[in-house]
Amino acid sequence: MSCLDHIVRCNAHDMSDYTPFIVDGRTVGHIRSRHLVHLERFADVFKLDADSVGLAAGLDSYDVRTDAVGPVLKLLADDGVITGWRGEAYPIGGRWSGPYAFEIERAAAAFLGCRAYGVHINGFVRDGDDVKLWIATRADDRPVCPGQLDNMIAGGQPVGLTLKQNVIKEAGEEAGVPAELANTAIPVGVITYTMENDLGLKPDMMFCWDLELPADFQPMNTDGEVAEFRLLPAAEVLDIVETTDDFKFNCNLVIIDFCIRHGVLPPEHPDYESIIKGLRS
Repeated sequence: MSCLDHIVRCNAHDMSDYTPFIVDGRTVGHIRSRHLVHLERFADVFKLDADSVGLAAGLDSYDVRTDAVGPVLKLLADDGVITGWRGEAYPIGGRWSGPYAFEIERAAAAFLGCRAYGVHINGFVRDGDDVKLWIATRADDRPVCPGQLDNMIAGGQPVGLTLKQNVIKEAGEEAGVPAELANTAIPVGVITYTMENDLGLKPDMMFCWDLELPADFQPMNTDGEVAEFRLLPAAEVLDIVETTDDFKFNCNLVIIDFCIRHGVLPPEHPDYESIIKGLRS
C-alpha cells in the first residue's frame, strides 16, 4: 500500500452503472441501475424514466418530500435492501449549507448515491518539535470496519447541528473531551472522494478539524464505539498508512492531509502532487 493507493481506493467507481437521481432539475444522487427495481412499486413517490429517476408530481417541498421518501426507505430497510439503519437524518439535494431538497436516513445515502457529510477531528499533542496523534481502535461490533484504526473523533453530520456543534457532540461521546476544550478545535479544510460499496455510491465530503490537546489529556470513549486509544508519533502513524490497510478506508485520507499540513509528509515525497490533487477529487 501507499498514500496514493488509499486515495485511488476511495475514488474507485464506475458511473456507467448508475442512473441520475434528479430533483428540481438538479442531479442530487446516482442510483445503481440494478437497484431501480426496488423503487418500481413506489410510483406515488419515485418517477422512473428511461435515463433518470425523479420524484412524483406534487412532491414539491422539503417537508413533503421528506415525509414521502422516508417511509419508502424504511420499507427497503425492513426488506434488507438498505442496511445499517442509524436513525440520523441527512440533508441532500443542495450545495453545502443548503438550501436542500429534502432529508433522508443516513443509511440510505449510498443507496440513492447522495453526498453525505461528516466531521473528522485530529486530536494531537505537541512534543517539542514533534507531533503525536491520538489514534482510536474501532470497537469489534461496529457495522463498518470493525476493529480497524480510526481518527480520534469522527461522525456523520446530521440535520439540525452546525459543524462546530457536531464536533463538540462527537468529541464528548467518542473521546470524553469537555465541551470547552472541544470548542478550541480549528477547521482546516475538507476532503472529498467518491467510492462504491455494496449499497451504491458514496460521494462523501469530510470536514477536517485539528484539536490540540494538553499533554496529560487521556481520551475516554463514552458511546461504546471505540475499543481503545493510543498516542503515536505522527511519523509512525503515517508509516502505518503507507504500509498497511489497518485504518478505516477514509481515515487514511484524513491522516495524510494532517501529515502534509504539519510537515510530516514533505513536498519531496514522490507522489506529493498526485496526493494533493487526489484528496479533493
